[in-house]
Amino acid sequence: MSAPDLNLTRDECAVRSGRITVDTHRVDLDLRDLDRAEVQTFASRSTIRFTSTHESTWLDLVADEVTSLTVNGTSTDAGYDGARVSVGGLRTGGDVNEVVVEARCQYSHTGEGMHRFTDPVDEKTYAYTHFEPTDARRAFACFEQPDLKARFTFSVTAPADCRIFGNQPAVEQVSQDGTSTVTFAPTPPLSSYLTAVAAGPFHHVTDVWRADRADGSTLEVPLGAICRASMAAHLDADDIFRITKQGLSFFDEAFRFPYPWGKYDQIFLPEYNLGAMEHPGLVTFSEAAYLFRGTPSEAQREARAEVIMHEMAHMWFGDLATPRWWDDTWLKESFADLMGYLAGAEAAGFPGSWVTFALNRKQWAYTQDQLPTTHPIVADIPDLEAARQNFDGITYAKGASVLKQLMAYAGRDEFFRAAQLYFQRHAFGSTGLQDLIDALQESSDSDLASWVPTWLETTGASVIGVERDGEQLYLTTDSRDVVAGQQVDRKHRVVVSTFALGDDGLERSARVDVTIDAPRVAVPLQAGTQVDAVVANDDDLSYALLRLDDRSVETLLGNLSSVQPTLTRAVVWSALWNAVRDAQLSATTYLEAAARNAATESDAGLLAMLLGQAHAAITDYLPPAERPAAATKLVRCIDEGLSAAPAGSDLQRAWAHALAGTAGLSPAGEAPVRHTLDGRVDGLELTPSLRWGLLAALAELGAVDEARLRDEYTADPTMSGAVARDRALASLPGVTTKQRVWRELTTDTTLTNDRQRALLAGFATGPDQDVAEFAGPYFEQVTGWWREQTMAMAARVAAGLFPRTSVDDGVTDNPVVAAAERWLAIHQDAPRALRRIVIEQSDHTRRRLTAQHASA
Repeated sequence: MSAPDLNLTRDECAVRSGRITVDTHRVDLDLRDLDRAEVQTFASRSTIRFTSTHESTWLDLVADEVTSLTVNGTSTDAGYDGARVSVGGLRTGGDVNEVVVEARCQYSHTGEGMHRFTDPVDEKTYAYTHFEPTDARRAFACFEQPDLKARFTFSVTAPADCRIFGNQPAVEQVSQDGTSTVTFAPTPPLSSYLTAVAAGPFHHVTDVWRADRADGSTLEVPLGAICRASMAAHLDADDIFRITKQGLSFFDEAFRFPYPWGKYDQIFLPEYNLGAMEHPGLVTFSEAAYLFRGTPSEAQREARAEVIMHEMAHMWFGDLATPRWWDDTWLKESFADLMGYLAGAEAAGFPGSWVTFALNRKQWAYTQDQLPTTHPIVADIPDLEAARQNFDGITYAKGASVLKQLMAYAGRDEFFRAAQLYFQRHAFGSTGLQDLIDALQESSDSDLASWVPTWLETTGASVIGVERDGEQLYLTTDSRDVVAGQQVDRKHRVVVSTFALGDDGLERSARVDVTIDAPRVAVPLQAGTQVDAVVANDDDLSYALLRLDDRSVETLLGNLSSVQPTLTRAVVWSALWNAVRDAQLSATTYLEAAARNAATESDAGLLAMLLGQAHAAITDYLPPAERPAAATKLVRCIDEGLSAAPAGSDLQRAWAHALAGTAGLSPAGEAPVRHTLDGRVDGLELTPSLRWGLLAALAELGAVDEARLRDEYTADPTMSGAVARDRALASLPGVTTKQRVWRELTTDTTLTNDRQRALLAGFATGPDQDVAEFAGPYFEQVTGWWREQTMAMAARVAAGLFPRTSVDDGVTDNPVVAAAERWLAIHQDAPRALRRIVIEQSDHTRRRLTAQHASA
């Protein structure tokens, strides 16, 4: 029997939404066997009330079996193909239909649908849901498209020791026969992918956010912070609640639409596929990313604050006003991404958020926008398969960058007035691009007629360069739609800063605002301004690749750490890094600059990102012959930086984590790693994550054996410890290790998502020759992995196991690139999502080869 077709097209869903209006949807989930590992399924019952203009439709469901189907009180045989339940005999003419579907659905171990896991610390079992974009159908029958909203009522039965959470507050709890059944209040109109439940013996802390109103009333929102019992000591509820309250106050004022979802719970979960997800009233987070086993650094707290703000912004952008179809995913993700950094900086008190945005987040966008698979921010998404692939650097980071630019272009007050109009008009409804544009046009006098098509509907990043003609500076732009292959007339508003080199390094000599509205524009500087270096997109206002002129590069490479403020340094490092990726600056030169400036870098967050890029410069953009010496130099630089850093400081932590990430590249790393592991670095807190990172570095060097790693897990028998152990074991050198890891990744269908990620991380370490034998099997087997695994798992393994190669194997005639081209030619009918992965990995490989050749 062939696998069911789980795809849904935009056109067929548009037809369905034109015929269907959903009123209410009740979901009853029976998880009473949650902690019985031998029971692989749970009972699900959907009761949907809706009107229809057509006598038949279908419901989406992925289940082991449909046990009953009732249409308007009449039991009928279910026409079920593994993805859709055919429903006929519907009333038309405005009469309400009631359809009831009972099914047995599977528990998941891959983070999709109803995920179940057992904590190795205390053997307690938990379950939670994750449905974006289309996995609600793995837990209950539904209309799996965002514009068919319903008022959902959930009722969940679980073992009596479980705490059960949902989008809304509980209104009833009944306990009997060792179980507890909790029924929640109906939600406001909501898309199926935004519903959520969680059950298990969770630890739960509460608080309240209050906002006084002009009429004398007070808005109160109950807050919750939740994690599994064994992580209770690491739930920093005070900091989480502080940031949450700051965010709710910020958005309450900015959007002028009261928080609409009743309560605001935030639950931290293991084995989570994403960083976080915006379920209204029950926001889910990865505990691995945002619960810290040890004192968090400022950068870690900043990252958590940004994500809390990102998901909170979704309560309005995405949950209250939901994109009608996945073409407009940017209407939620781009806005939430921007708001996360804005509120992180302004409400939560982390000004470094914009540094992270410039050097890290936007780099994701620039990288994605240079791929042959890039797409406009407003993308063409014909089906769900395409939708799953478009949660990418364009939809998130480029969209946020362009909206930041729009806020500067149209005005901040005007931008937020547009948001307020948008929510007033479309609360609890579904929207498209024009709905937002209408609100923007009413709130701002700016010319949006040209802005929308040039920024939202084209591809590629503009390139801003600097030219010198005597003392006169000019900015140049090249704006090209890389897919259409034609020039685009994009306007940029940028801040141009010039710097003069003095005894104390570089000091700002001028700062001017420039509108770039032609291919070449003059920079209005006062006569006599000393210009040893130019930064043409200071403040990081515009979305564009920045090309530094030769004189600026020469000056900045040796003096960058003296440039103020930190955001300007981040903009310059971003420009230098993109030049390495584009083979315009050698990786060797970049590494020399990194080593020269890192020692005096004062910002721990920027330092961590810089050292991470230095690591990638060695592994990706240097030819193999030059890597050992470069790795040894970088390891020694990091060791010196760690020794010199103030005890207990965030700088010390940044150096220590860089040592853990880089020491495995050179035998010179073993001694400083052992020194650090032995606790001989004064003031350094050896957190579990740092300790395991250092052990993984020793494993990569072959300087620790399996027995030691298993003993370390005995001392840290947690879920985090298990994942870290697996990653370290997979990092051990040698063909035998990589063969074992390959087999498990490609044949073990019981693999959990966390273990898969750990094995892939370990497989990626070590010399290329250890994995050379897998190039052929990759192209032979990758289509089979796609058939046999869920999409999330298959996508990770298809990208993570793509064959490694280097300039030593050739550039124009590289065998891995040639094999990818042959595979693409032969597999024209392969799933588009899989073809996209192979295309992108092949393009990444070409870029690395070109840069390695330029650095040779």
